[in-house]
Amino acid sequence: MEHKSPAKIKIREINPESQAEVSLVALRMRLTLIERVGEEKATAMYSLDWLVNRVLWHLDPSQTTAKVFLAEDRDGRVVAHAIARIERDENGRAFGYFSTIYVEPLLRNQGLATSLLLKVESWLSEMKMPKIIYNTAANHEKLIRLFGRHGYSVTHRESEMVQLTKQLH
Repeated sequence: MEHKSPAKIKIREINPESQAEVSLVALRMRLTLIERVGEEKATAMYSLDWLVNRVLWHLDPSQTTAKVFLAEDRDGRVVAHAIARIERDENGRAFGYFSTIYVEPLLRNQGLATSLLLKVESWLSEMKMPKIIYNTAANHEKLIRLFGRHGYSVTHRESEMVQLTKQLH
């Protein structure tokens, strides 16, 4: 199922065979980290190879149940992505985990993040997840406000991070 956002964007799943798409998502995961914690700290946290392997891990059904969604503009250029997966808590109960979201800086504030957020929520709701958790930097005010507008609340704070949670079922 494809979802069209207000900006004539098509949302689709990543092609797991496309090294270019996997590499692009990994690079943008790094850019997200750089925006939040700075280049030196982001580079020290995760190598680009590790991030590529992390994207591939999300695409391996023997490792996890996950989706990587891409948003394409009308020319087919990938301009945003979101990654989500199913996790289990310490008692073995499944929940949705919203791993990451990225929108190209020049295209922000145009509804792309909202479209991706809704796509992730729809998938996790179809998977009968009782809740969705998203962790982000405490200084990521715009994203925290975006998630807040969609029913997420801060449920945990630790150091420079906050956990946002939304109950689904």
